[in-house]
Amino acid sequence: MVFDSVEAAVAHARRLAALQDQDEGAHLQDAADLILRLLPSLPDAAKPAAAKILWRAGLYDQAVSLGDLRQLGRWCALNDDGGQLLQLFSRVETEADRLELLGLHRLWGEGLEARAAARPIVRPPGRASGGPLRLGFLSSDLRHHVVAYFAQPLFQHLDPRFELYGYSSFRGAPDVAQQWTATRCAAFRILPPDDRAAAQLIAADDLDLLVELGGPTPGNRPGVLAYRPAARQASWLGYPHSLGLAAIDHLIADPYLVPPRREMLLESPLLMPASWVAMAPAAFQPEPALQPVAPVQRTGRITFGTANDPYKFNPRLLRTWARVVAAVPGSRFMIVRPEAGAPSFRESIARHFAEEGVGVERLDFRPIRGAVRALYGEMDIALDTFPVTGGTTTCEALWMGVPTVSLAGEAMFERMSWSILNNVGLAGLGATTIEDYERIAVGLARDPGRIAELRRTARERILAHPLGRPQAFAQAFYDLIARTLAAD
Repeated sequence: MVFDSVEAAVAHARRLAALQDQDEGAHLQDAADLILRLLPSLPDAAKPAAAKILWRAGLYDQAVSLGDLRQLGRWCALNDDGGQLLQLFSRVETEADRLELLGLHRLWGEGLEARAAARPIVRPPGRASGGPLRLGFLSSDLRHHVVAYFAQPLFQHLDPRFELYGYSSFRGAPDVAQQWTATRCAAFRILPPDDRAAAQLIAADDLDLLVELGGPTPGNRPGVLAYRPAARQASWLGYPHSLGLAAIDHLIADPYLVPPRREMLLESPLLMPASWVAMAPAAFQPEPALQPVAPVQRTGRITFGTANDPYKFNPRLLRTWARVVAAVPGSRFMIVRPEAGAPSFRESIARHFAEEGVGVERLDFRPIRGAVRALYGEMDIALDTFPVTGGTTTCEALWMGVPTVSLAGEAMFERMSWSILNNVGLAGLGATTIEDYERIAVGLARDPGRIAELRRTARERILAHPLGRPQAFAQAFYDLIARTLAAD
């Protein structure tokens, strides 16, 4: 295929890499091969997207050759491509890296604020005091999406102190989930495509608090908050980092998720008493049923594994996983991801494991998207990614009876699984150093009886702890917001 420009070729590679069908791995490989041919001629603005494709395909050295964390991040921020910043989280190793990432988000946010300042909105005169508090939620994902499922408890268990307002930036036809959410709101509005117009529409509702749910993830509109359409604004749920907007007053977290050091957040944290999320019944249902017999009891060998997105992978992580597998004779490692259909991805994983003495015959690649939960019946222990930990993936693994070993770090995106584990009574599976991570994983692998017990009792344990109590979560959330608004 002939392209008119390098930019057109990169755009084609991005479209290929985004295709989700039975040939997803082959599409990713074609995209990566095209980027490799373009490497000598890539303009700076195209490098973050190109690096993302290469990283996802396991071509870490080639991705790094396009720029370090600061270089790629600045190109993202200065070209209003905040969505690419998420792809750089897996490169964080040091305190300086974490602070650099925070600064990059602020740089991106300053660009959004500059555009908003040039076109300010007209604010309403304010409504009369009294009546319910107006709480708004802004997202493209208030539909059939994981964000909506974690937000569901708030819409299911309404609090009479509040009126809910939904603001959707999704341009497609409403699905059943969106229609249901709309019925729970005093008003549910589809935002116009222009950020200023969207902010003006929200401002007319005179909210007490607007909560943004997606950050710069696909389809979301954090730039709307730069106009400050609500008197108070907060971030929650869909993006595990400060967004970088001075117009966002708060970030909703919990005692385990919040960074230990205040300088790792730009916003003022609002802390839930236990968990910052709850597993809603709409997403975590009885089916597929939990298989009560652990795989090790059937096969006599331990199967480690992951279903995490490979943007969270990195060479340090892969070597750690390999050392765990090497320390448990006869064990294997299963990767459940569509990227496993790409030859470069498989070769990269195999090479990193081989460096620690683990042969390719002990790797089990499952190139699958969706229908992942049934495969947890073949996995004994999930090894979490780091520094970017699992969120939904960790919840799914635990719900399907697979204990997850995680490493907690200093930044918010390094602590999601730590929060989840603490909120299901499994804090002992959380480590604070790589050495502890390996020790915990190997120790659990050597105790098949405990693996079996954790699997057998998984769901009753979850339902007895904060993560599995959505009604209590909703009450705590509303209480927290009411106290905050009363104090401001």
